[in-house]
Amino acid sequence: MNRGKVVVLGDRYTVSAFGLIGVDGIVVESAEEAEKSLKAVSRSGDVSLVIITKDVADLVPDVVENISMRVGMPVITVIPSRWSDVKPIDAASLLKKALGVG
Repeated sequence: MNRGKVVVLGDRYTVSAFGLIGVDGIVVESAEEAEKSLKAVSRSGDVSLVIITKDVADLVPDVVENISMRVGMPVITVIPSRWSDVKPIDAASLLKKALGVG
C-alpha cells in the first residue's frame, strides 16, 4: 500500500498545532484560498489525507463534497476548529448518502 502525505487546511492555530507533529499545512483565510488550496492538494497525487477545519470546509462545501465523492485519494476529513460549533453526527443520514439512497 502506498502511503502519501497528510495535509491540514485551516486557521493558523490549527496549522501550527499540526505542524508540531510534522504535518504539512496551509493557512486558509478566504473561500477563494480554500478552493484553490483544496483543488491543488487533491491534484498533487502525493496526498492521501486532507484534514480540513469545519470553518474552512463551510466556505466551500461543494468542493469538499465533490472531492470526497471521488473514488481514490485523497480522503478528506473535517475536524472542528477552535471556533467551530460542533453538532452531533447523524450517522444514519451519512450512511444513506454514502449508499446513494438519501
